[in-house]
Amino acid sequence: MPSRQRLAPPALVAGLLLLQAPPALAQSLHSERGGLHDSPLAHRPSLTTTTLDPLRSLAISDHATVSPITARRVFEQLVRQAGGTGFTAEQLFRQLWDTQNPAPGQPDLPGGPHCSDDGNTVNGAPYPCRTLEGTEAGTVTAALDRYVLVGLFNRFDLAPVDGAHCGEYRMSFARFVPAPQVRSRNRFILEGVLPNPSPALGLEGCRPVAQAWASLSTLEDPTARRALLDALFFEGLAPGIPPVIHPQHYGDNPAGLGQVRVNMFMQAGVGAPNPWMLREFKLKRRCDAAGCSLRFYPTTVKSTPRGDFFNLQNTSPLAVAFRDHFVTQVGRLAADDFNRFDYLVPDVFNAAQSSSMPSFGSVDNFLAEFDKAAAPNTFTDALQAELQRIGSPLTPRHLVARAQALSCGGCHDLSRGTDLGGTPGVFPIDFMRFVQTQDLLAPLPTPGPDSYYPLSASLTAAFLPFRQQLLGAFLDTPALDASSPAAGVPRAVPPGQVFLTALTVTNTGTTSWSAAQGFRARSGDGAVDLTLEPGEVLHFGQSKKFSVVLTAPTTPGWQSYRWRMHRDGEAFGPELFVTVDVR
Repeated sequence: MPSRQRLAPPALVAGLLLLQAPPALAQSLHSERGGLHDSPLAHRPSLTTTTLDPLRSLAISDHATVSPITARRVFEQLVRQAGGTGFTAEQLFRQLWDTQNPAPGQPDLPGGPHCSDDGNTVNGAPYPCRTLEGTEAGTVTAALDRYVLVGLFNRFDLAPVDGAHCGEYRMSFARFVPAPQVRSRNRFILEGVLPNPSPALGLEGCRPVAQAWASLSTLEDPTARRALLDALFFEGLAPGIPPVIHPQHYGDNPAGLGQVRVNMFMQAGVGAPNPWMLREFKLKRRCDAAGCSLRFYPTTVKSTPRGDFFNLQNTSPLAVAFRDHFVTQVGRLAADDFNRFDYLVPDVFNAAQSSSMPSFGSVDNFLAEFDKAAAPNTFTDALQAELQRIGSPLTPRHLVARAQALSCGGCHDLSRGTDLGGTPGVFPIDFMRFVQTQDLLAPLPTPGPDSYYPLSASLTAAFLPFRQQLLGAFLDTPALDASSPAAGVPRAVPPGQVFLTALTVTNTGTTSWSAAQGFRARSGDGAVDLTLEPGEVLHFGQSKKFSVVLTAPTTPGWQSYRWRMHRDGEAFGPELFVTVDVR
């Protein structure tokens, strides 16, 4: 058993966490979970949910809809929206893959980052070059036209409850590969975060976007469906609602929201295989003396800490600080719901890449690293103590297994068949290895109404039903609504007594409340109105405890004080009341 390890000093942990994004940006550090997953929508009854078709409104992979959308069209739009200067669409695509070559890279793509920068590291983590994928940066052939769209994905579920943005909308492109020739597989996924067109309304400002996606379930005409998707991705739904495809939606914004991810598996030959590798990029517009140009910059893979941080034998300050932080996340990881267990990973701990193939000796296998130190040890003891404190039957190993399932490599293959404990049970990975949408594209699907790029059973049986529930429940939730706990035993007060009481109100509508927007609880009895503090905002699902000073009547008996929520004179929600027994 390893010697006991002293926990990292609080000052060291605090210093390391200063390197991460501010708390307000925590949502941006999640690639797959967060947002509405922990909201009341997850279990709210919804009639609209039953009318949604996941294959039309959440994961669109039918050939008739996706085949007209080309990778070249996407990159041409990005270049045009950035001002049309600098790289061409072809060059911008090649520059993405030139990041996988050591510097200086292709001569006509100057000024960009390369895998050899900072000693082959990103965020201090290893970042080896992948020169096979780097060949896509060459100028011999038009590599951009080899890629075909295999799926459009609606991730409205990633919209935060405060409506800071309206979720992610993804385009998955795969390199055309004849089915037997699997050695040149390669993919990229554009994951654009759509801004909220009416941020003052909170989540309600995103309703037009959610409605557009939902309408695809019943829109039968193929031409009309393609036109609506063109509006969503290329043109903008309406004035004030920009298209998803815009440089500012893939990382070039103050919060750094949005990203481009790649899944790489190109092979040189039987004797020199490359593991299936996942990496992440931000698209940024940079200007220098030669002008302005878009470039892709490697960044960390989110919710994917370095695997060896789970190994107690790694005593580096960063690894020790990560394990201390991991202990604070036990409650989130122990949630007994496959779609809702989660944890926060400050970016200072995130890795630069994630492999789906542990057979290559990758440290990305969290469980293998965790098992290198015999249990019990200080790390497992701390995790077990937290599990006992919250009354969870899980084991420390279950927690690490769940963290691995939330990593890039874990979700794509590494967690196949892993026991997650509790109701989630075994991780439900069941698909074409490494991918959620088929990417062996020869022959291409035959055009027709029933021609699809196949989706994984993990998507159709586990992920999509939950996203369907969230979208339907949101659409069924009114813009303005409120609730208050049922009144308890009436309080006894003497006649004429001045007394202090409290009333709790929850915002159960999708519009955020603030004094600036005219929200208040108006008295129905001539008592004082209940108002929000200047600058205070209550988002969907949040509660406010109002304290109010009242004077009891001089006549004994029951007395109720009634309020109702108003916005600029418009009443909504049920009556809120406090009852006292005057005696």
